[in-house]
Amino acid sequence: MDNSPIEVKVTIFGQEYSIRTTADARYIKAVADYVNFKMDEVQESAPETSSQLRIAVLAAMNITDELYQEQESKARIIDSVEAKSLAIRDYIDERIATVETPPSKS
Repeated sequence: MDNSPIEVKVTIFGQEYSIRTTADARYIKAVADYVNFKMDEVQESAPETSSQLRIAVLAAMNITDELYQEQESKARIIDSVEAKSLAIRDYIDERIATVETPPSKS
């Protein structure tokens, strides 16, 4: 498999960028499309914001917020799965111990 860098041209907020990458071109274009979408979203929600830099920074803040929320959600899911796994393991250990323990003779 060839891992040589390729050049991918993308347009974000009316500006063309040439990205040199080893990633799949479709992936890079999808990322650029998402950034462009978020910048358009910022501009629509705050039309008084005219500076491209300000729009880019606010879009970056929104994207970072989404990332952090997803990471927190993932961590909560992992914690829940780990807790349930431990509970299942403890239950199984208790059941095995009950089966393996010979009945007491009276």
